[in-house]
Amino acid sequence: MKRFAVVAGLAVAMVLVGFASAQPAQAATSTKVVRYGPFTIPGGTATDPGMIHNRLLFGVARPCVDCHITGFEPDLVDQNGASVNMDSGPMLHHMVLTSQWRRDATCGSSWLGLAGERFFAAGNERTKVAFPAGYGYRVRYYDSWNLLVDLMNHAATSKTVYVQVTFTIRPSWESVKRLKPVWLDIDQCGDSEYAIPAGFSDTHWNWNVNVPGRIVAMIGHLHGHGVAIEATNESRGGELICRSDATLDPMDPHRVLSMETCVGDPVATVASGEVVRLHSMYQSSHPADDVMGIMLGYIHPA
Repeated sequence: MKRFAVVAGLAVAMVLVGFASAQPAQAATSTKVVRYGPFTIPGGTATDPGMIHNRLLFGVARPCVDCHITGFEPDLVDQNGASVNMDSGPMLHHMVLTSQWRRDATCGSSWLGLAGERFFAAGNERTKVAFPAGYGYRVRYYDSWNLLVDLMNHAATSKTVYVQVTFTIRPSWESVKRLKPVWLDIDQCGDSEYAIPAGFSDTHWNWNVNVPGRIVAMIGHLHGHGVAIEATNESRGGELICRSDATLDPMDPHRVLSMETCVGDPVATVASGEVVRLHSMYQSSHPADDVMGIMLGYIHPA
């Protein structure tokens, strides 16, 4: 009996050790840097910058074949990988990544929807975003990505640059809650530009919610002289969902240094059929017809 008890004890211990070793490991998070380009921007003049205007590239590189993206960090770099900005000439006016075979949440039925689902974008403020733990944007082996870039050069000589994105990723086999990107735009399904008067302006666009669920992140984009862009739930008495304030260069209000982000689990919830209002606010010294007012939200569908 004593020998049986010892053997039984050893068997139980082996089972427990085996059970412990079978438990899932901690989240295997890694980063992958992807550079798109090169792009050679022509030199500018005393009155006009050199430009590469809305160049569309098809089938661009992805950070993985099959994974979850849990964060994005954009930049504009030179051939040595050093970050460059307007003080040396180059400006990242905007970049947009789309996934070709996925339907865009708000422009899927328009001509813009032909480019696929818009899932990340940045301007020269280069806003980065990291999703709350447990959420991610899924990349599958059959996905195909496109990239739209608009670059400027304020130097007199041409500059060669790369659009760079640092992706934070987790393996596809991990359990991650999927996110659906939703693009909200004052000039919805157009070229994203609209006109403002001199002085203060607050321009609106309404989204009738067609992706109900938990909003876990939102990022905003404005041009120079921007004050803030925010989303409110008009079906709940104008309840604030997210406000992204712009920080302008005190020496040059045409230059946006940063935009605030909203991240939480959740930031807010939205229900099907509710009305979300986008507010784009500017305080401009002059009229302009080429400003933008954009928010990109990431929703875990209900």
